[in-house]
Amino acid sequence: MSYQAKIKRYLQILQLIEKSKYPSTAEMLNSINDSGIKVSDRQLKRDIESLRYEFGLDIQYSIGRNGYYIQNEELTFPYFLKLLEFSQNIDLLTSYLKDGSTIADIIEFEDYNSFKGLQYIRDIACCIQNSTEIKLEYKRFDAEVTKSYRLQPYLLREYMNRWYVIGHLAETNEIRTFGLDRIIDLQDLGTKFKRVGNNDVVALFQNVVGINACEGAAPEEIELVCNSYMGNLLKTLPLHVSQRVVNQQDGEITFSYRLVINLELKQRFLMMATQARITKPLRLKEEILAMIEEAQKFYVK
Repeated sequence: MSYQAKIKRYLQILQLIEKSKYPSTAEMLNSINDSGIKVSDRQLKRDIESLRYEFGLDIQYSIGRNGYYIQNEELTFPYFLKLLEFSQNIDLLTSYLKDGSTIADIIEFEDYNSFKGLQYIRDIACCIQNSTEIKLEYKRFDAEVTKSYRLQPYLLREYMNRWYVIGHLAETNEIRTFGLDRIIDLQDLGTKFKRVGNNDVVALFQNVVGINACEGAAPEEIELVCNSYMGNLLKTLPLHVSQRVVNQQDGEITFSYRLVINLELKQRFLMMATQARITKPLRLKEEILAMIEEAQKFYVK
């Protein structure tokens, strides 16, 4: 059976667990077979085992509810599901191209440049997995010349339709972020490095929106009050996995977050400024107000 068929089965299983909440084996078999993907009871159980042990998804069976669920799903599930959906969409587009059609006939991408650098993802992921250093030939968007860096890669991160690699500079141990679209050349040096701490880079970015994080910066409790439109939008497209609804009344929805305050987070709040306001912490509220006032001055020039 093809790899893409397996991806489709995985995707169906995870979507059912996400949407149905505690689907039984029979319910999953019926739903998957009704979608046109033929699967047996034995194959379904093998797929679930594969998702558990090959991909680290903690799929459990509840005897009381007679169905499956994912333990600690907020830690890994959304990201894995997104990758499966991406893989399935790529397969669809590839099939469309094989038919002699043009992608532009059915899809208009926001920005062609968002695809730049994607060819490096596989190699970087392998180097992260194997803990080997990479050499980057890199050109910043505001620079005229390229520079070379030896990087100990820890994390690939997507933000605003761009991909970044984050790690320690081999010479200084400084944590740095590099945009894949600015990489001119990449080489796996094969030099093994010892990870610092328990993957401290990943831990550093768990409470961060964007690509900038200061070592030692502690996450803060943030409260955002939105009108009903923005609130409902954030319910379907959360700003961060820490997002929680804490109040909903009088046409407003209040969310709480636990995040490190950085430039990208402030920019995201500014994008919502006509439909949402910060109430906590006071320092962040005052900084956002100052940025809005600065924007007003800029516009009246």
